[in-house]
Amino acid sequence: MRRRFVMAIAGVMVGLVALSGCSDIAAQLSGEQVTDPELSEKLVSPLLETVSWGEVDGMLSVVVRNPGDRTLRHATAVFVARDADGVTVGSSTSSEKKGTCCTVYDLQPDAEYGFYFDVGVDAGQVAEVEVNYRDVAWRSGKTEPVPAMRGAPVALTANTLGAVVVADVTTPASPVRQAIAQAFLDGPDGEFIAVVSGRWTCFAPGVPRRIQMQLYHPLPAGTTVDSVVAYPVGEDVAHPEPDCRS
Repeated sequence: MRRRFVMAIAGVMVGLVALSGCSDIAAQLSGEQVTDPELSEKLVSPLLETVSWGEVDGMLSVVVRNPGDRTLRHATAVFVARDADGVTVGSSTSSEKKGTCCTVYDLQPDAEYGFYFDVGVDAGQVAEVEVNYRDVAWRSGKTEPVPAMRGAPVALTANTLGAVVVADVTTPASPVRQAIAQAFLDGPDGEFIAVVSGRWTCFAPGVPRRIQMQLYHPLPAGTTVDSVVAYPVGEDVAHPEPDCRS
């Protein structure tokens, strides 16, 4: 579903270096990663372009795109959902406290990323979504290009928890230590309704890797997988670099 958005950018937190993982601190000192404490003053357009949003079973999914020419190292999005009268009916705050929403890592130029969170009410009440960003850091442009990855949907099946998307993910160029994979789902009317996402490690080049992405919400009959995307991400405080030697 494509709806109306209210978008803004929150200022970058001054304590970002202190709150980031060791890899982020090293990246900033080396010049690989840069932060901008005056980000909200320098940008007149939103940090990320909001492409669409959809809803299913009380869950709200929002798809954004990086319109710039730098890789976004990380940013945390804060969403507020409002009804047609402008009354707040849900937000991403509760999901963020649980660690399930809403940070994006290593989003390359022109790449898309999907956030999802429970609004706690009938999502059909949502008429507009406000998007703000904080904890923003960019790759400086001095880093090497990341290897391309490909995702292909295999199956979409219902289970007792909701639904599972089965997909094959391949990195054709070189090994990938960590990657984010996402599936974008369309409802029976062909409109976007949900995203399901996960993080996997240790992809060997040229070998398709079959993964399963669990969505903890039931889907309407006729739901289809529009596309599957995957891209490498660096380590962070919650996801240290894995040992892929075995």
